Amino acid sequence: MKSINISKKIVKPFLFITKFLNDNYFIVVCKGYNEDYENFTGLYWNEDKDMDYSDEIYSDYQIWFKIF
Repeated sequence: MKSINISKKIVKPFLFITKFLNDNYFIVVCKGYNEDYENFTGLYWNEDKDMDYSDEIYSDYQIWFKIF
């Protein structure tokens, strides 16, 4: 999988898109989510749409995607 760092400002729109796509091809991830400060955790629209993306604890967001 490839990754791209994304700004906090565009996390929510990309997260919305993930509800229509397969996790094997496209996922939004956050470093430090759920107190796991060393690893990235996948975010999902149904579970994380109300998350405070501006919180300083969550500073590193990426999109992971598979190129065919």
